Amino acid sequence: MSVDGHDIAAHSLSSNDARLASASFDPAWGKNESREIVADMDLLPNSTGRGTVAVSADAFFVADQGVLPLWQPPGGLFSKGGPTPTQESLTVFAPPDFRVIAPGKTLKPRAEKNLLPRTFQLKPKTDFPPYVVAGRYQEQLIHEPKISVSFWTFAAADAARARTAGPRISSAMQAFRDFFGPATEGNNVVRIVEAPGQLPDEFGDTAEPGGVAFPSGALLDQRVFTQNFASERILMLVEYELAQTWFGWRVRPAPEARILMGRGAALFAVVVASESRGLDERTRAIADLLHRYDAARSVAADKPLLESAADYSPTELVSTGYRAALFFVALEDLCGHDSLRAAFRDLIHTRANDTVGYEELRAATEAACRRDLAETFRTWIKVASIPGDFRSRYATARNAQD
Repeated sequence: MSVDGHDIAAHSLSSNDARLASASFDPAWGKNESREIVADMDLLPNSTGRGTVAVSADAFFVADQGVLPLWQPPGGLFSKGGPTPTQESLTVFAPPDFRVIAPGKTLKPRAEKNLLPRTFQLKPKTDFPPYVVAGRYQEQLIHEPKISVSFWTFAAADAARARTAGPRISSAMQAFRDFFGPATEGNNVVRIVEAPGQLPDEFGDTAEPGGVAFPSGALLDQRVFTQNFASERILMLVEYELAQTWFGWRVRPAPEARILMGRGAALFAVVVASESRGLDERTRAIADLLHRYDAARSVAADKPLLESAADYSPTELVSTGYRAALFFVALEDLCGHDSLRAAFRDLIHTRANDTVGYEELRAATEAACRRDLAETFRTWIKVASIPGDFRSRYATARNAQD
């Protein structure tokens, strides 16, 4: 780090969040004075477990909220401010033939040697946290009445598969907007982007391609586009990643609620998408979740839902994540579709650009359902395994699926 061109030493403040660090100012930072603070970071491709940073000769992306510094007010009784600046700009340097996605309003680009800087003006209180997706992509746009779908690939995507996948993806995104509320204003295009390399499958299957979420979009393992990317398995992966526009980007799960409000809520969103296609589709999606839960639990038992994800093994995260998704299904069964929808919309609206955890979820759900849900939350969150009454309710559908 440097302040006004002079190097300073930054000291880590948190083992859980690499962005939190402290540094001394010499001379002291006076009232109404300005300082230019520069933080330089080396981003190692695929350095995170989810592969949220990657680079190649033809593309790069940074789709990780933990990359950039998190500003904090100085300590003291009369200190003001917080981690969200009033205004922020992001400049992306890329070759002129690169397509670039980033949050905020695009300013007029200026030419500079072989790179073209694109500057984005952000309003951090309403825009998504900074991210970048850039590459030498070809675009295939599937026009749909409400939400169009744009495929970005290095070689031309299979047109027939794009026409099949496009309406399903558009429909899922519209279902998410209806159920969880608008994540942002004025964006009527979903982008499905080929990643420059392979991405890990989040649920432990090394043979299967994975994905990474960015707001209103998904980066998919490049192997996806050599297969049938209109297959049910890939479309469910896309739906799961797109749901993280709400659960991960619009609201951030609290550290102890990352399984519940991150993985669990995004998996439940896949059920929401299926429900928009009919009740039979919803039942099949729930039966599939139960099947996956039982298969995962045979490898590693599930754990309580409110614990730090860092304390669980990868296989425990998988089984516990499936139970978290089924918990939301149980809430919908108990409260009804419209009441749970109202709870989620209130939660997303009131906690936008902030953290969300168990307390906020329970308060919003009880207010919308108008009932005490203490026993339901206790049973599902603290006790491992699926309650017998829930399992029996969906046993017929699962037997039919088997």
